[in-house]
Amino acid sequence: MTRNRFLLTLAILSYSLSLGCERTESFSQTESSNLKPLAVMYGRFISSNAGRGPKDEAELKAFIKSRPSDELSNLNASDVESLFVSSRDKKPYKLKFDAKPLVPGQSANIFAWEQDGIDGKRFIAGTLGEILEVDQEKFRQLVPNP
Repeated sequence: MTRNRFLLTLAILSYSLSLGCERTESFSQTESSNLKPLAVMYGRFISSNAGRGPKDEAELKAFIKSRPSDELSNLNASDVESLFVSSRDKKPYKLKFDAKPLVPGQSANIFAWEQDGIDGKRFIAGTLGEILEVDQEKFRQLVPNP
């Protein structure tokens, strides 16, 4: 009986570790994507403009270019233009701009996403800097009119 309990515990532990590794790998991929620094810079734009988001891509790019040069390197980004292209599907991110200020307590809006992503999943970015990898169904829920 003790041996069976040991084997069951070992099986559960192995399964749990495999789930944890999968989540860690996904987290690592989203955090190391070039969408993360874009989301951070988008958040900094909002912080610098009384909660107002950029009106378009040109305004966001101008803001990023106006920042100290070490900001991009600290975010592991090489240049402004590369922030706007997915390193996974090699296509420009789709962006949604909403210049209205965020209201205190308002949840983040999705402002950027991969056109295709890979293996049926896309990275999406929220205005608070979060990056998620979502399947098509979840994408449609979060971005109903892409």
